[in-house]
Amino acid sequence: MKGARCYHPRPLETLHPGPGPHPCQSRRHGIAAWAALVCFALLAGCMGLPDVSERHWDRALPARSDSALVRTAQASVPPGELSGLRLVASGPQALRLRLALIDAASVSLDIQVYQFKGDASGRLLMRALRDAAARGVRVRLLVDDLYTAGDDALWLGLAATPGVEVRLFNPFMAGRDSHLSRLVESALGSDRMHRRMHNKLLVADGALAIAGGRNIADEYFLPAPRGSYVDIDVLVAGALVPQMAVGFDLFWNSEHAHALHTIVDEPLAPAPRQRAFARAIEAPCSSAMCQALGDVLDGDDPLLAELSLGRMAMHVAIAQVAYDSPDKIENEQASQDMAMLATSGTQVRLLVEQAMRQARRELLIVSPYLIPGAAWVAGLADLQRRGVRVTLLTNSLAATDEPMAHLGYRRYRAAILAHDVALYEWSPARGSRVLREMVVGGTVQRLHAKAAIVDREVLYLGSMNFDPRSRDLNTEFGLLVRCPALAEEVHALVDRLKREGALRLHLDADGRTLYWTVGDEGPRLDGFEPDTDFGSRLLLDLLEPLVPEELL
Repeated sequence: MKGARCYHPRPLETLHPGPGPHPCQSRRHGIAAWAALVCFALLAGCMGLPDVSERHWDRALPARSDSALVRTAQASVPPGELSGLRLVASGPQALRLRLALIDAASVSLDIQVYQFKGDASGRLLMRALRDAAARGVRVRLLVDDLYTAGDDALWLGLAATPGVEVRLFNPFMAGRDSHLSRLVESALGSDRMHRRMHNKLLVADGALAIAGGRNIADEYFLPAPRGSYVDIDVLVAGALVPQMAVGFDLFWNSEHAHALHTIVDEPLAPAPRQRAFARAIEAPCSSAMCQALGDVLDGDDPLLAELSLGRMAMHVAIAQVAYDSPDKIENEQASQDMAMLATSGTQVRLLVEQAMRQARRELLIVSPYLIPGAAWVAGLADLQRRGVRVTLLTNSLAATDEPMAHLGYRRYRAAILAHDVALYEWSPARGSRVLREMVVGGTVQRLHAKAAIVDREVLYLGSMNFDPRSRDLNTEFGLLVRCPALAEEVHALVDRLKREGALRLHLDADGRTLYWTVGDEGPRLDGFEPDTDFGSRLLLDLLEPLVPEELL
């Protein structure tokens, strides 16, 4: 998550330094620095957030007939209780679609996201939002504050645009330019800092919306040098969109959402801030990512062609929207008991697990971070006893960007396999050779999609992982859709991911030893986690006794 660094030459007198400090002195300085950082984090955790009790409730603007997006939505979906849905599985298409909706909006744009990086893709979207506001569009942007370190100047510039308001969810009050200080504050400060808004949502003109698993960063749309993500979004029209807008309003008006200017000091007046913002987002760029961005934007896209013609082919279905309460971040304890889930704000998990328990023939789950827990494994066993075929796809240790989460997952692999569950792990070695069109010209390395398919009839898509963090700590957003055609489309996509980019796990006859195969019955891979090195495995082995599962 590091941003680009600028090189600043050292002053002349430092080019030939004298003797360095004594090692003990260096060590004392290091200890003092860490002590200061710890004290800083503890003090920051005690700082009070601004009072928002007198703030008025700000509502989504109603859909208007003079909006081209409203007319397109009406032409694409029958009136009434039905919703239209269109799968967006390609990273480049996901970026182009967001830009197209922002460019076509004439009334309002409401965006809620866990991570919004100030990289090539992020700055392009910021520029599009600024231009939309200049056309008279009301822009509301709600960003979780975990990954905003170092980007305050960009956000201040966007917020200086008339018609744009930026709010931070669950903000850090100090150490805003340092990822390290935020990490220390999360570890040592208020428990609130562990709990984040993981929702992803965009609503344009109250008529068309995007939901799913993608954050806003190059690696979700482009062939990023350090690896990109396979993910899934869905474009929504019809009856579901006003409900999604209500969910946005709930978080936007929450006491945990704070206007940027109440958190970040602004040393500049609006006009110079706008000029500085324009220079930052419009500066020429010759990096590989900017070149890749240009290639993506030049690509043909059937979905955008339909959008421009004012009518889109969509799956029409009955669907539900679910979103956790923003007050979930205040709950000190959650439980897998359904009654507790209902009162703790964990509505997404409740809805999805109810659908999963109703499976009669088949259940397919995709989750990049999979930490099932004993009760969930018992539920899988019950499904298998009832004759339900259960298939799971998650990241391997080599593919995951969260090795600590793999600790929690690997504890349950043998138990999962003992119940005849088909368990697959995404392999970067195999994924680098296939599915390249999902991130054009790039190497697909990591799985980030979250989905569940019940009996190839009912489909869940959203931001929720199947792990304790999504269940107990983070707020989530998701859609539950009863549509065999859309479920079959996602099922086919996941089948391809399994077949061309994953390894299957098996349990040996001793009931303890794991091995992997290429395909269901391909060559057997014995031994250790495929495609990993000894050091990575050793570090996890050493950390495993020290890390509580509920924080993974």
